[in-house]
Amino acid sequence: MTSWVSALVGLTPVLALPCLDGPAKEEKRVKVTVVVILARDSGNEVDKQLKNIAEEVRKLHPDLNLRSFKIKHWEVKSLAPDEKAVFKLVDNKTATIVVKHGADEQNRVGLAVAAPGQEEIVYRSACGKFLPIITRCQTKANERLILAICVKPCNGGK
Repeated sequence: MTSWVSALVGLTPVLALPCLDGPAKEEKRVKVTVVVILARDSGNEVDKQLKNIAEEVRKLHPDLNLRSFKIKHWEVKSLAPDEKAVFKLVDNKTATIVVKHGADEQNRVGLAVAAPGQEEIVYRSACGKFLPIITRCQTKANERLILAICVKPCNGGK
């Protein structure tokens, strides 16, 4: 991973939003929640759901000098293994996510994520927790694009 990509898998909770799971149509399907976060180096407004993620991003990437964090929107899709989904972000940009496998014995889900300006990166994401990815992408309004991705269902009904 590059210094621009952060995998804060073990943080609890990094995002104070529910990781939506709802009933999946088939047990093998995985609900993927993508939260689009915009951060900038001016102001000092932080959406209350983003308090923890803002603190971690500031701690891990002080060089970015990000001060304000807001949720733009989020989207949930149910995917089968090896199914590709495109998520709309901002400024006509998209992210492509492929579920490589459902929750394994360590309760991690395999994901391949292609974010704007980055090649595909393969992760094993903790089930039921948000995986934040700080992208290189800047919006037309000069805001940094951050994705927070959560996957469910988990082993043991978590």
